[in-house]
Amino acid sequence: MSTFTKWFLLNAVFLTAIFFAEAREYDGLQGGAISLMVRSDVSYLTIVIMVLYVIVSSMVGRLCFLADKIKGHRAKDSREKDKLSRRADVGWFAAEHFFSLGLLGTVFGLCVATATSLNEGTEVSDIVAGLKMGLNTAFYTTICGIVFSLPLQAQLMILKSKLEDDD
Repeated sequence: MSTFTKWFLLNAVFLTAIFFAEAREYDGLQGGAISLMVRSDVSYLTIVIMVLYVIVSSMVGRLCFLADKIKGHRAKDSREKDKLSRRADVGWFAAEHFFSLGLLGTVFGLCVATATSLNEGTEVSDIVAGLKMGLNTAFYTTICGIVFSLPLQAQLMILKSKLEDDD
């Protein structure tokens, strides 16, 4: 099976899972898990992570396609493999930093959660609403960073396997 086909199948499975997660309603709210994460994130980092996933995953797909075109052990092919490997490093950088973006959202969410003033005049409902908004941001950005980093790392492992096996 070609590297590009493996990449394509992995993305098909991941996007199908995303589709079913979005198609299911939670607590009577319209939309599914993805909509809930985006609506609940006041930092908008979940959107940033999702957009970056699409961009970087497309780049990895192109690299997988190009890796399939490399024929053998000639010096020119070796240089092309090195070039593809260096380009794949951008993907590894992005995949590792999805976790960092999720953690940044966690810190941001905790700041939002603790920003509510605890003066005597502050209503308990306002305090709870601030806590809920901040903790939703904290948890959903972390989940999003992990969920989108793992399939990207799997795609990069497929590419790495192809580039190393032909050596």
